[in-house]
Amino acid sequence: MRRAVVVAALLLLPVNPAMGQWTIGLEGGVARFGGSAHDTSNSSGPPRWRPGDVPTIGLRVERGWGGGRFGVALRGSYGKPGLSAIGQGLIVTDKSSGQLIDLATLVAVRVGGIGPSGAVRAEIGPALHLWKFGDDMHSGVGALGALAYEWLVAGRFSGAIRLEGTLSKSWFEEADLPPEYDLGLTWRYGVTLGLRYRL
Repeated sequence: MRRAVVVAALLLLPVNPAMGQWTIGLEGGVARFGGSAHDTSNSSGPPRWRPGDVPTIGLRVERGWGGGRFGVALRGSYGKPGLSAIGQGLIVTDKSSGQLIDLATLVAVRVGGIGPSGAVRAEIGPALHLWKFGDDMHSGVGALGALAYEWLVAGRFSGAIRLEGTLSKSWFEEADLPPEYDLGLTWRYGVTLGLRYRL
């Protein structure tokens, strides 16, 4: 968490325009979850519990330098994944029981290009999630990695598509589920599509 705060502070420091370039953008995406909790006793309950699959919307602020080779970004996103019970070939999701705010600090490196204006970037950084489960707010930190393709749309506008994954400890706490459920890692993968504007 301290590293995320330090990187965020560095991102917000004043910078000479010749040394860096700011962009701001909107992102829409979908995410799928796995892991979190599973039944160890073959009880009558669902074999697994996890956050539900969710569409997300987000805001991203980024500063790049080195001719666009490197970048540091802050991203916030919102979704309503709810809670999913997983059985044999059946998934039941209660969308009324969970909201998600996700905050990430990312370091990006250009690793290749496609065409005259397309760039392929690798991104990595910490992600903080705030998950409202019932009346309780759960929080946790995970590791996020992504591979992105960015291209020029027109003028100061560019588009981006990202494939990303996040790994963290279980989003549940011991008191959330009966004792026969074992808490494990929660993983998430998804895709986002964004439109950015260069300031």
